[in-house]
Amino acid sequence: MSASILVADDHDLARSGLVAMIGGEPDFRIVREVRDGLEAVEACAIDRPDLALLDIRMPHLDGLGAAREIRRVSPKTRIMMITMHDSLDYLEAAVDAGASGYILKDASRDDILKMIRRVLDGEAFFDGGLVAKLMRRAAAKPPKGSDALEALTVREREVLVKVAEGLTNKEIGRALRITPGTVKIHVERIIEKLSASDRTQAAVIAVRGGLVGTAEPSP
Repeated sequence: MSASILVADDHDLARSGLVAMIGGEPDFRIVREVRDGLEAVEACAIDRPDLALLDIRMPHLDGLGAAREIRRVSPKTRIMMITMHDSLDYLEAAVDAGASGYILKDASRDDILKMIRRVLDGEAFFDGGLVAKLMRRAAAKPPKGSDALEALTVREREVLVKVAEGLTNKEIGRALRITPGTVKIHVERIIEKLSASDRTQAAVIAVRGGLVGTAEPSP
């Protein structure tokens, strides 16, 4: 069954290009294309798409504000930011807003499609260089204690450290000698305990809480 996708971008050429690219894939289905964040929120409340692909800079309500509202009105909709802004501040704000992906518009077609599939599969996927900088920024700040981190089991802490290193579920499974399915269960429990939106936000919480040091996520 094809995944339903909403595309929000106020630039007609960029939006139509994304729609043409995504709509041409047999496992994707464009359910709506909109021009601003308010329209994106309203459409997600009605259509409940599997994925909302949002530009950051849009009129009326930007992509970050739209992401927060979409998380409220359609919690199961995954959110990806696609932008021209190679900005660490924007990336940090996107993670805090609940986005599961952040990629630059100059990325290749193959990278964009790969990212969409990974996000739809439950993996977080962000521009590798920006995430490495984000983790270094978090690690450079004084550790901020978290009662939620204390609630994690020893195994969950081991898994979270690997998540913060940028490993996929398969890679974590190989490193810890457990199945990817078991890793997925641990990750879901970690996200729930930390009240995080996804694995990347959980990783940032871990770094901010001093559980791990500077992380270098894989691309």
